[in-house]
Amino acid sequence: MNTIISHFYNEEYLLPWWLKHHIPLFEHGILVNRGSTDRSVDICKKLAPHWEVRDSKVAEFDALLVDREMMEIETECKGWKMVLNTTEFLCFRNTKQFFTKLKGLGSSMYHLRTIFLVDDPDYGYTAPNPEVPLVKQRYHGFLLPHAGRFIHRYTHGGYTVGRHSTDQSFTHFPFLDVVDPAFVIKCYFSPWTEEMKLRKLQIGPTMSESSVRSMLGHQHMVSREELEQAYMHYVQQSSDLRLYPAYQQLWK
Repeated sequence: MNTIISHFYNEEYLLPWWLKHHIPLFEHGILVNRGSTDRSVDICKKLAPHWEVRDSKVAEFDALLVDREMMEIETECKGWKMVLNTTEFLCFRNTKQFFTKLKGLGSSMYHLRTIFLVDDPDYGYTAPNPEVPLVKQRYHGFLLPHAGRFIHRYTHGGYTVGRHSTDQSFTHFPFLDVVDPAFVIKCYFSPWTEEMKLRKLQIGPTMSESSVRSMLGHQHMVSREELEQAYMHYVQQSSDLRLYPAYQQLWK
């Protein structure tokens, strides 16, 4: 069984897109609620009634403890498993083809490159349509050389803090010069709406003292002004993704 695991806190804005996107891709989902006070839990139960919603053991935002919790949950799951945030969308052209390729390439863990979406302020983006897949409504962003997420069939992912690296053996999933690339598309500074800004600003006040002291999750400890400054910084790194052959191949 293929399983997706996600830890969420007050994600009612992104969850409808995220759930509708991933439900067709994974046979099972485990959605871990960290004390949401909005409609997140109701949205999960309505859109994914066949998936599991459970409460987190971690009361505050603590990167180290959350990742440990995710790995503990992974030990319960057989087959391919993947941990994604609500901002992250696994994207490929064909589900059966993708999972067949994972098995055929012979590795037990793959690293998939992340595309970071950043709205171009000059493009004329409007508020996204809730009835249309979010990843097909935004086209600007960038890739970093080594940024990505993992999908694997180990007992657990053996992640370092942040789940950006691992002590497990893994293979990079091919994405250049192939007809069937796969990416994780991350809504980084996109859609740059008021709802998305509030989503980012809500995390900092819930961080644990340990995370604050160690600067884990420091990107969440920002004011609205600092958030806008960060957005404009990443706008300078962003370009039209539709000009890249690998991105074009993803949607053919």
